[in-house]
Amino acid sequence: MVARTSTCLRRLAGGRRSGIVGFSRFLANPRVTVEALLDGWGAELSQGCAGRHILAIQDTSEINFTTTRERSRGLGEIGKGSGRGVLLHAMLGLDAETGGILGLAAGRVWTRDGRVTVPHRHRPLSEKESQRWLSTAEAAKTVLRQAHMVTEISDRESDLYEKWARLPEPGFHILTRAMVDRSIREGGGKLSSAPLRMAGTASVA
Repeated sequence: MVARTSTCLRRLAGGRRSGIVGFSRFLANPRVTVEALLDGWGAELSQGCAGRHILAIQDTSEINFTTTRERSRGLGEIGKGSGRGVLLHAMLGLDAETGGILGLAAGRVWTRDGRVTVPHRHRPLSEKESQRWLSTAEAAKTVLRQAHMVTEISDRESDLYEKWARLPEPGFHILTRAMVDRSIREGGGKLSSAPLRMAGTASVA
């Protein structure tokens, strides 16, 4: 399915009737939900992370379906509104020492339901898509609780005050590409011009 981006059950089952029936029953099972599938992501990683330093990398992907607005079948807008599809936000767990992929820690799948009319700055974080950067990392804390250390890594879109305020704790660190060039209280100046240090802390405004 990944290689072809779409497929039919007959092809997926290799033409075998037993396989077709099995896939059909799986998809028709009321217990097979997006939430249940997401919960299952971290089951193996929860055990495999024990005692390791985990790099928890999160990002968002747009899954585009070739269709028309009239035949969108419940899909939402993606990109700048010209495409139809679903959005997938996932956090991947890697062994920091070996680089080996251990599994998915947490995530979210959703579709956009029309356009948001309230300006971005007037909405609380809980009503913004950017909430995913915080909620996914918080969910991963439970999955990765047996890890020796966790370093969460994400791009500049995740540079949120709430994330810096809530997530860091002993054994759980965050590494985020800065969205803005913040001022530094100690010594003045900007983040971009601050001298590189092997370790330490600095307060930013």
